Amino acid sequence: MDSYLDGWRTGDAEKSLQATSEIFFYDDPATGRVTRENFIGFVEDFKAAGAELSGGRVPSPFLQYSDLSICEGTPSTAWCWWCVTGTDLQGSALIRFDDRGILSERIAYFTKDPVATAIPD
Repeated sequence: MDSYLDGWRTGDAEKSLQATSEIFFYDDPATGRVTRENFIGFVEDFKAAGAELSGGRVPSPFLQYSDLSICEGTPSTAWCWWCVTGTDLQGSALIRFDDRGILSERIAYFTKDPVATAIPD
């Protein structure tokens, strides 16, 4: 699980792919279901979209995570909030995994909450 998230955090699609199971799929509401075979291309396209929002450069780190919550089970699930560093591109992810690796990831996109940004620290 850590290796999968770290691959996304650093923008290393191969690292994330190595942590997946043979039945892995990624579900994106904008592009649909992405198979394991098409995952690296999907990540590269996602990074290009992040770069477009960041003045033409892929942000580093690429993704930032917060609110990671893991529920052990068969399979285990992890939920987290993610955002492309320095942009408003963000959302949530539900990741299923077991001893074979990452089984699936399903994401949703959200916009920045205007109320949350107006609340002082």
